[in-house]
Amino acid sequence: MKTLIPINQRLFCLMAVQLLTMAAFAQETVVSPSSLERKRLDLQEQKLELHKKQLDLEQQQLVLERKMLEVATARRALQVEETATSVTMKLEGDVLFDFDKAVVRPDAERLLEKVAIVLGEFPEGKVTVEGHTDSKGGDKVNLDMSQRRADAVKTWLVKKKSVPEKMISTQGFGETRPVAPNTNTDGSDSPEGRQQNRRVQITVEK
Repeated sequence: MKTLIPINQRLFCLMAVQLLTMAAFAQETVVSPSSLERKRLDLQEQKLELHKKQLDLEQQQLVLERKMLEVATARRALQVEETATSVTMKLEGDVLFDFDKAVVRPDAERLLEKVAIVLGEFPEGKVTVEGHTDSKGGDKVNLDMSQRRADAVKTWLVKKKSVPEKMISTQGFGETRPVAPNTNTDGSDSPEGRQQNRRVQITVEK
């Protein structure tokens, strides 16, 4: 014969079991002080990491803005002519070279540095450096001079500014492509026209 347990006693046992269960659950969910400290340190480390990333992004933004300013300044100085497919820069030969020479003058290097800045916008672009002269001298002499001057500009860009050699081609045209008359309408000499014709033209195909 089974022993019957009084209702109040069974109720007491049930309540005791519930209390023990709640106590065990509470013990499991209570976070120890050391755990809280660890979480606080983790959050602080995450905040520091986010702050560092923000500073890195701000630094990158400053670098980008500085480069954009350099490019804009270089373009203005070179009076860049741009179309949908190309960018052209015309440099006076008298600025780049001494008379009858094909060696870049030291004081012309700042100008070529601006050229390199503009070329940096088009790392995959195809660059053509053209040499041109006025009509003084023989055709062969002028053709040779224009080619050597174009080559000198290419060499400077490759050696001084690390522009990839394979992306630059050169061609000398001598006096065959004037942009201004070498003489006036009365047949007299035109120094201004000749100066414009003595030039190096750099074109980048985008």
